Amino acid sequence: MIIKQIFNNNIVSTVDDKNQELLILGRGIGFKFKAGDEIDEERIEKVFRLQDASIYEKFKSIVAEVPIEILQATDDIVTLARTQLNKTISDGIYVSLSDHIHFAVQRLEKGMITRNPLSWEVQHFYKAEYDVAREALTLLKERLDIEFPKDEICNIALHFINAEVNDSMNDVTHLMQLLQEIMNIIKYHFNVELDEDSVNYFRFITHLKYFCQRVITHSSHDDAEEYLYEVVRKNYPETFKCIGKIETFIHKNYQYDMTHSEQLYLTLHLERLMKTKRDEKSTQ
Repeated sequence: MIIKQIFNNNIVSTVDDKNQELLILGRGIGFKFKAGDEIDEERIEKVFRLQDASIYEKFKSIVAEVPIEILQATDDIVTLARTQLNKTISDGIYVSLSDHIHFAVQRLEKGMITRNPLSWEVQHFYKAEYDVAREALTLLKERLDIEFPKDEICNIALHFINAEVNDSMNDVTHLMQLLQEIMNIIKYHFNVELDEDSVNYFRFITHLKYFCQRVITHSSHDDAEEYLYEVVRKNYPETFKCIGKIETFIHKNYQYDMTHSEQLYLTLHLERLMKTKRDEKSTQ
């Protein structure tokens, strides 16, 4: 492999046999070398092969400034997330997460600690991402020998979420805000505190999250059978009444009209959640 460009002592670029540009990381891999020289393959620690040209250009724009330790840690965190979350994660996370970690380290060095107001929502609505982010923070502490504040778990989880849905952070924030608003309606309607670690709560939140994504993007669909809709409405009047409050709130604040299909399935999931709560009370 031939060096195409040297970014610093530890990062160079090259071109493969398919004429795709690659970033090569390795301590001293660019030291005392110049473009056109052969790459010392024994020094190679990581090869970044990003398929999206625009993402690759963005990544190139930051690698010269970001320490190699952070780039390596970012790569390990992305691998961890892709393995444990079992979801497709955009290569754009290499840019956003490495840049974020670098900036977070700089803030800590200046004694600046910032809070993330979304920590509670992320922890409860995106538990899988939050748990992986907690592992990522432990990894960062070991690699960089830096004690990060707990809110960094939320920050890292948000980068996972953003890379999953391929939306802007602003959309993710709106999504979590809507989730919290709907959960507040449910809690006040039934006057209950819910077991956020229960399987039924997780199922309901998962379904609710996808519903909220449709509200945010205004992409509704309706495939409910009217007979089943009427059966559910009559059999679970109190739960259906709560769904009616949610429908009114969403129509007023998001200009979105819930379909019968959405009312039907939200009612069924919420009823299962509330039945679990009622069963718990009856056994106490």
